[in-house]
Amino acid sequence: MSVINTNITALVAQQNLGSSQSALSTAMERLSSGLRINSAKDDAAGLAIANRISSQITGLMQAQRNANDGVSISQTAEGALDQVNDNLQRIRELSVQAANGTNSSSDLTSIQNEIQSRLDEIDRISAETSFNGVNVLAGDGTFTIQVGANDGEAITMNLRETSASTLGLSGFQVENTLLSNELSSSATTEITQTLDVKNATFADGGSSASYDIYVAGDDPDNGFYVWDAATSQGYVADYNTTSGVVTFDSSGTAKTASDLGTGSGDITAVSSGDGVFVGDGITINVDDLSVVSDTNSAATPALYQDVGGDYYVTLDSGANYFTASVNFTTGVVSYTSGTNAITSGATTVSALSAQLTQITDNDVVSVDVSGITALTNPNVYAYSDGSGYVVSGNDADGNTAYYEATIATDGTVSLGNQLTADPLATLDAALTQVDVLRSELGAAQNRFESAITNLAETSTNLSAARSRIEDADYAVEVSNLTRAQILQQAGTSVLAQANQVPQTVLSLLG
Repeated sequence: MSVINTNITALVAQQNLGSSQSALSTAMERLSSGLRINSAKDDAAGLAIANRISSQITGLMQAQRNANDGVSISQTAEGALDQVNDNLQRIRELSVQAANGTNSSSDLTSIQNEIQSRLDEIDRISAETSFNGVNVLAGDGTFTIQVGANDGEAITMNLRETSASTLGLSGFQVENTLLSNELSSSATTEITQTLDVKNATFADGGSSASYDIYVAGDDPDNGFYVWDAATSQGYVADYNTTSGVVTFDSSGTAKTASDLGTGSGDITAVSSGDGVFVGDGITINVDDLSVVSDTNSAATPALYQDVGGDYYVTLDSGANYFTASVNFTTGVVSYTSGTNAITSGATTVSALSAQLTQITDNDVVSVDVSGITALTNPNVYAYSDGSGYVVSGNDADGNTAYYEATIATDGTVSLGNQLTADPLATLDAALTQVDVLRSELGAAQNRFESAITNLAETSTNLSAARSRIEDADYAVEVSNLTRAQILQQAGTSVLAQANQVPQTVLSLLG
């Protein structure tokens, strides 16, 4: 059918030319951008998937940088702890040197000065070691390092303050030291007699007279003498503490009365059982006390304690006082009645009497630690040799601390100088504490490095997956471009020819 108003051939050619033009435009866009998906119209689902993968990749790349920061923090802290370790090793070396008995007081002072300098350096390292302005050893805390692209994908580092106090070295000294095995926790005791020569039998073939037994004032542990009232002579004697036999020779060396002391003896305290501690009280039974003096004496000693915690024994109702020591582990109460007496004629005896409290039969002296605020959970201990008391408890950092202590007659405990307990063991514990923290930091560093490797591999795999979804395949797109260009040229030529078709109608008019 020959028509003029509608050129169907031209319209078809024009439509095909438009399609080839669109294909040419798409191919050129993909080739110029390198992406198969340039907008949601290209592949809506693929665009959403690729976008999520891009978020993952971006997060993983930042996580790698975070993990590298974690490695840097670990290295910074571990390097500082290495210096702390060197200082502790030197302090331990100096402590071993100080334990040598050949050191003079000035030697110990010099050693203590260097130890204090080392402790100050440890405090400086703890306070000033930082990463990016954040102190890493100045206090207990945690660093949370994000090592993943999603919530909760983190590694936590535990960092602790590493100062002299947290290492248990606050007040560390080499002069005021204490060995824990010198202390006794047994404190509830009863005083009983173990050396009672009043009940001794006598072996002297030369005489059957009544004898008095004396102990030498200058050597009360070893010097025994027998006094013969009939001859007014004194003789050197041996006393067998097991059999109770006193042996002497009346023809031997004689001693005058002025050579002899008035007697002395040891009184032993026996523990009342396990599980009773100093803080619970001290039970003293003085009924069993008796003086190691002569066989005709009926004097009974009384035990007293003054406000400063010192012990005294009187044999004559307060006319004379003798200094005494009480060993609450071995239970020995020692005094020498022939020496170190405070007599009634001295001006000090009245003042002393006013301060004394007699420890009578079964008295309990309750120890009061309520006034101790520097320590929590304080306990009172006695030296095994009876030379004094020690209070232990937890300081502000939670470490066990020891102090010299005095116990007044009312049981009030007062703290004295701080003591360094088991100095070498204390330093070993500090070194162990540093070693544990260093090992934790080393483990964290290895973990960060492993995380970095894993993050890199994951990021690479996700990038490849995203590429397969959104990147343009140039071989395909170049082929599409060539095809579109050919179709464009052909369509243009065909359209020109189609536009000439209506002119053939004119031949019918002519």
